[in-house]
Amino acid sequence: MSEQMEGKKELFAVYAVRKSDATPLIQTHLSFGQLMDDIVMPFESGEMFFIDGAPVKATDLDRIKIIHQQEFFNRTFHDLHWMMRYSSELKKQELYANQYHVRLEALLRESGEDVTSQVIKVYRTAIKPKLKDYLPNKEVLLNAAVKVFAESIKSLSGV
Repeated sequence: MSEQMEGKKELFAVYAVRKSDATPLIQTHLSFGQLMDDIVMPFESGEMFFIDGAPVKATDLDRIKIIHQQEFFNRTFHDLHWMMRYSSELKKQELYANQYHVRLEALLRESGEDVTSQVIKVYRTAIKPKLKDYLPNKEVLLNAAVKVFAESIKSLSGV
């Protein structure tokens, strides 16, 4: 499947909080196909899926957010990890590690766009009704969904 929209690879993150635990589950760098296969489809069908390696069902979650990662995200994400591993000061490494989820959430808010409703709408209107017809060739359906999603983002941003 072509993961390209307008010539660049589009990546997504998922931020979720379980009802039983305030520690967020965060998964980054998902392609649109991965997002649909691994998160949205099982979420919508009530099946178990994994976020950040943790098994969850939609009913386990207090909230879930799908974030379209912007270009700035990768550079700052790299910097966050670099500070945790290679900072010359051990105290800085510990501080960054202890604040990891808070810093990552802030980074997602700063350099990402919440597209939860758009992605769910694309799934419910463009993918789910046609899924049974395209199961042998699901890539065709996902390519069409990427185009629908890209157009909906364009219309929201006024481009």
